[in-house]
Amino acid sequence: MLHISKIIRKGKEFNLIASGALAFKIYNKVLKDPVFENLKFKNYSLLCDGMDNHPIFQSDPDTRKVYFAIVSDLEKDSNDALCLKMLTERQKNSYAVCQVVAMHYNERYFRAVKKMRNSFDELMELNKPGINQSQNMLYSEQQSCLLTEYSMTMAKVMFHTTLEDFNPGRVLKFENQHNEAA
Repeated sequence: MLHISKIIRKGKEFNLIASGALAFKIYNKVLKDPVFENLKFKNYSLLCDGMDNHPIFQSDPDTRKVYFAIVSDLEKDSNDALCLKMLTERQKNSYAVCQVVAMHYNERYFRAVKKMRNSFDELMELNKPGINQSQNMLYSEQQSCLLTEYSMTMAKVMFHTTLEDFNPGRVLKFENQHNEAA
């Protein structure tokens, strides 16, 4: 099952997608973040076989779309459906980024990641050996470690760069700062 939240503003669209139990927990933490909590967005939960004709993927062709997927369970049917949908969306000039948080490294994992690399513009393996000293993390550690913080930060960065209009000349004022920074 995939969980999708869609935010549309000024001809731009940001889509947050979760596939898997751990990914869904991260997805919920992202949506509870102050950046997202007061926004109006559409939430959908859908099965893989219903992705082709689902209304969440029906939008104005002139809308610029960005997809940010967090995947934890590398279940073949949901990954195949997600990869196929991201390929078709990328052909419509959308941009797709995926973060994979894997529990185990086996042949199924490597096949899934290979397919995902071909379906997404960018793919990040967050629990890759080397990120955490070549040791796989325990399930309880994954829920409260840097991977969750990294996913939340990445979602906020992608959201802001997709939907917000940046003004390079804006003046920023920070706490405990007496001078203004441009």
